[in-house]
Parts: sequence; structure tokens; C-alpha cells
Amino acid sequence: MNAPTETTAPKTLVLLVDDQPIVEAALRRLLANFTDLELIAERDADAGYRLALARRPDVMLQDLMMPGVDGMEQIQRIRANPDLADMPLVVLSADSVAETKERCFKLGANDYLVKLPDALELVARIRYHARMGRAQRDRDRAMRALAQSQSELVRRNSEVDAANRKLAAMNDLLGQESQEQRERIAEVAALGAKLGRAQDLDEVMDQSLRLARSFTDSDAGSIWMCEPDGLRLVYTQNDTLESKLAPGERLPLADIRVPRDTNSIAGYVAVTGKPLRIEDVHALDPSLPYHFRGDFDRKIGYTTRSMLVTPLRDARDEVVGVLQLINACGRGKMPRETAVFTAADEAAVELFAGMASLALERAKLVRGVIMRTIATAEMRDPTETGAHVQRVAECSVAMYDRWSAIHKVDEAERVRKRDELRIAAMLHDVGKVAIPDRILKKPGKLDDEEYRHMQTHSILGGRLFLEAATPYDEAARDVAIHHHEKWDGTGYPGKVDLSVLSSLGVEITANPNLVPLRGEEIPLFARIVAVADVYDALTSKRAYKEPWTAEQVSDLLRKESGHHFDPELVDIALELQGYFRSVRERFAGEHA
Repeated sequence: MNAPTETTAPKTLVLLVDDQPIVEAALRRLLANFTDLELIAERDADAGYRLALARRPDVMLQDLMMPGVDGMEQIQRIRANPDLADMPLVVLSADSVAETKERCFKLGANDYLVKLPDALELVARIRYHARMGRAQRDRDRAMRALAQSQSELVRRNSEVDAANRKLAAMNDLLGQESQEQRERIAEVAALGAKLGRAQDLDEVMDQSLRLARSFTDSDAGSIWMCEPDGLRLVYTQNDTLESKLAPGERLPLADIRVPRDTNSIAGYVAVTGKPLRIEDVHALDPSLPYHFRGDFDRKIGYTTRSMLVTPLRDARDEVVGVLQLINACGRGKMPRETAVFTAADEAAVELFAGMASLALERAKLVRGVIMRTIATAEMRDPTETGAHVQRVAECSVAMYDRWSAIHKVDEAERVRKRDELRIAAMLHDVGKVAIPDRILKKPGKLDDEEYRHMQTHSILGGRLFLEAATPYDEAARDVAIHHHEKWDGTGYPGKVDLSVLSSLGVEITANPNLVPLRGEEIPLFARIVAVADVYDALTSKRAYKEPWTAEQVSDLLRKESGHHFDPELVDIALELQGYFRSVRERFAGEHA
């Protein structure tokens, strides 16, 4: 594993606007020993205003009694300028009258200091306001990115609607075609609309492949996505192999890459953009540029015969992936051993691939917003990586699948809940972005006070989803707040009143005292993520430990069953350990 690269944190830029040279000189002496602070100064309000626009300081110190434009006017025009409206502004004045302070705060000042303050107090306030200002800017950037993504989602949804209208128009023109063909087109249109409801990228891929296989009656299939260095197998399904699994087992995830060239079947479709319909991959003409690779079949004990391979295109009509359907089953009209994909199958899949591509693009936008949030957390906490959250999410969904099968959950609800759970699981530790670096990056064990501060990440993460507009927000809120609860009631934070949550300050150092949650009072998704998160942490290498063995993890899960973890979910996790290992291999990541 590569050692992390040390980076130098940028200095906090402080702008002083004061007409007295003696104040600037004194302030420079006060701040001389604090190397993380850089002081710039102007003695004229207009010049200070222009410098604030040019340099965008982290904190501005503004005097009140100045010639020309005084400090009060300066505060007003700074708050009236959208580019400076959120800049932390601290009044630094000799006037200690309460009415003056009140007026400054009403005009928009963030703080008020009577000059000259003690150096430690001044530095503490500068650092605090700089940190709050950066947090505000980070939040605003995230909100802008989210707004852009939502705008893009609206555009993609309109494209899906346009595609559905096109399908409807085509269906009207099929009066001269066979009844079977008309029914096939109508089936594809209905499936495309169903596909458009999923938000998570993995769920869209799962549903795209499952729906395409359903209306072509194919035994297996896969999705390949184009990457800079070739094609990557990102999703597979296989009814024959899955039918041989014991209850609770899942096919291991595969991580296969091939060059993006015309030598392989998937590569040929990706390069040329032309679909392929092959009756028998073992009887291909040797003169063709592509050939069938049988090594994967031999590895998994499967025999591929017929194939239908279609390109997936983005809004610019560029090929971004390949949908591969394997072994037609004949829809009961011909023996499975000789069944092949038909021209009608090819036409239907081509239409469906267009809708699947749009759904995949939209899901990529959602995933992009999430991964940018995770990247922000990773800059703060090296253990909170994209690979970690994807492993936690994949293991969580696998556990929910098994739980829902045991509890006979309706298929439509299962699919919907899987979609919500994966997104919530990826955001389980998002609240860590609000934890100070001195705690988050401390190499040794946290003391009691630091540990209580660290625990606030659950409350702070849940507060991001306080105004829950969708079931996805509600799921993310439940998981963020409650993934550290324990089955026996000794976890944290406990029963959270959302009205109390909204009244908490911007920065808290300890969770409020709350009634404990235990057993099934804890939301199901939070109980699932709790197991998946601990499992991944134990099996990951860290600077302070080696990864645990499967036996060590199994022993701990059994020991904590009924204490830390839901006993039923422990049993499920133990059943799925083989699959969990394949998840780690698939999403290894730099920090695995």
C-alpha cells in the first residue's frame, strides 16, 4: 500500500482594514508566532473593499472609526455584494458600547472584538470563523453541484419521456406487423418506464440486465462499461449458476477487464457501435475480427452458446458500454439446447438499450454527487474512501436481499428498498466532515472528551437530511444517525427527536443525552450497515493494525450477536462471508 502523501495546509488569509498604522504593527506582532495565519492590510475602506474582492480572505478584521467610508457602511456594502456576503467579518474597534455592538451584528458582522484583544483569543476567533467560513463555502459548493445534478436529472428524465413518446409513436405504426411484435414493443416501453424509477447506479444496472433478460428469455447476461484503459465487466447474472447455490449464497463478484479493441465480442461492439447476434459462439468464422474467449466459462463451469450484444450510448450518441445477453431459452417455443436470439429480440433490445443508457447516465449523476461527497470526507479521514463505502454498500445490499427473502418481502418493495439502502449505506459516515482534524486524524487513541466529540458525526450526518424530501433522504438520515446503535441499547446516539435535532448549534462537541434504542427499535437499514461497516473495518489494513482473518471476524460476530449486532443479521453475514470476500476483491481500492 502506498504511503499517504503529506500536503501543506493553505494558510488562513486575514485582511485588516484599519486607518491606524500602530494597530497594523501591533497586530503583526500578535500574529507573528502563528505560522498558519497570513495578514494583509489596508488603511482605507475603499481599498480594503477592493482587496477583499481580489483576494477573498478567510477572515476580515474591520475597524469602525475611519475617514470617508466608516466601518458601518463597509459592513453594509460587503454584505450587499454576493461575492463577499458569506465572508466572515469581525469588527475590531476601541468602542465597547453595547449598542454599537448590537448594530454591527444586525448589519451582518460575525463577531466583535475590542482592540487590542489577547493574542490567543484573537487567533482562536480567527481560526473559528475561518473554519466556519470554509464549511459554509463547502456546503454552498455541494449545494450548487447538487442543483446542477438535479437540473441534469430533469433533462435526462425529459429525454426518457421523449424516448417513450417515440416508442409510442412507433407502436402506432406497427399495425402491419405481427401481434407478437407489437406486444414486444409495448413490453419494452413498460419495462423502460419501470427502469426509470431507480436512482442508484448498481440498482439501475441490475434492473437493466434483469429486465432485458426477461423479455428476451435469456439465461445469463452481463454489462461492460467503457473505461480509459479498456472495458470492465461491472455486472453479471446467471440463472443456471444461481440455481445451484445454497440458500443465502450469492455468485461472487467478478472483476474482468479486456482491451477496447475488436478482438473480443464485447470489444468489437464497443469499438464499432454495431450490435451482434450470434447463434453459436463456438462456431464463429475464423476470418471474423472478433473471437470468443472461453477461459471465463471454464473458470465458472458454464457453457455459452448464443449471444445478443448491444451497445449502450450516452446522450451524445457515444458508446459508453455494452449489454451482453447470453443463451436464449426459446420462450418455451423451442428446445433450450438449440434456442437462438431472433431479429425481433435484437430490435427490442436495441430500443431498450436506449432507455437503459439514459437511466444509467442519470444514475451516474447521482453516484457522482455521492462520490464527490465521499471524496471530501476522504481528504479529512484517509479511512473513509470510495472503495470502503462501496464495499459497505454492496455487503449491506447482499444482507438485505437475504433478509428480505427470509421475511418474504414483496419483490417490488425489495427492489425499491435495495435502491434506497445502497445510497444510504454509502453516506453513513458523511457527518465526519464536521469533525475537527485534531480528532479525526489523531494517530493514537482518543481520550474521553475527543471520543464524545467524534460521536457527534452521527447526529451531524443525520442533520444533513433533516428536511427529508424523498424516501432516499429518510433512509440516509436513519443510517447516518443510527449506524452506531447496539442491539442491547448501549450504542449511540439513541432516540432522536427531529425537532431537537434542528435546534442544535452549528458545532457541537457531544451528543445530547437521549433515551437508548435497542433491538428492533433501531431502523433495519442502520442495523444492517452497522454489521457491514464493522466487517469491512476489521478486514481492512490500517496504519495501526493488520486485516483480521475470516476466523477472527467470525468469532467476533458470534461474540457480539445479541449485544452489538442483530442476531439474525449476524447469521446472514456469516452465510455471506464468501461473497463479502469477492466484494473486497472487486472494490479493493488504495486503502484496502
